[in-house]
Amino acid sequence: MTLTLIVNDDPLLRAGLQLIIESADRLSARGTSGAQAVAEARHCRPDVVLLDIQMLSIDGFDVLKALLDLPDPPRVAVLSTPAADSFVVAALRMGAAGCLLKDTGPDELVASVRTLAVGNIVLSGLAGSLLLSELSEDAQNSTAVEDARQLTASLSEREHEVLAMVSEGLSNADISRRLLMGVGTVKDYVSGIFGKLGVVNRVQAAVIADRARQPHCMRPRTERAAS
Repeated sequence: MTLTLIVNDDPLLRAGLQLIIESADRLSARGTSGAQAVAEARHCRPDVVLLDIQMLSIDGFDVLKALLDLPDPPRVAVLSTPAADSFVVAALRMGAAGCLLKDTGPDELVASVRTLAVGNIVLSGLAGSLLLSELSEDAQNSTAVEDARQLTASLSEREHEVLAMVSEGLSNADISRRLLMGVGTVKDYVSGIFGKLGVVNRVQAAVIADRARQPHCMRPRTERAAS
């Protein structure tokens, strides 16, 4: 049974999302306010957390950091609105496993919870576009590209293969079938890659992998005047 913790200060929204999730097979859910989120997560140890990043009672980013700092942290996806573009990108960079819009339809919501539970990332169309835009800007930064290349240079050949598949959005089970190895072995590889890259989730690993693949950035040449 996959347990989802819904963190939002609006009890009606919590109840609505909980009802949708619990209508699906082998999914359960419970809701809590932002102030009680970390204590509730410690108590019930959810597999997935849907976190409202813009709560009035508490800073959603503080809650996100505290959840990610838990031992064996849950997969945290932020709940957002189309207007909260900067909040979405900041949360993804902190380590959120994805983003869902608050008006996500029932079928997509259930599918997203299942996707998060197996280790994949979930990005709404908005969040995906924003992240791609950020990556495009980063690709013009020669320092960011070189840093990414140095990080990925520490990976073994097999780790490079696994990282490429992580960047494609494949789950551990998908990678296991592709590379003909056990899911546990894939998890060990992914954990090792995260450690070497200094990241905490697949989004951040994919960002570094994408930067490392960028062509060399050419600095403008400064012509020296003839003496």
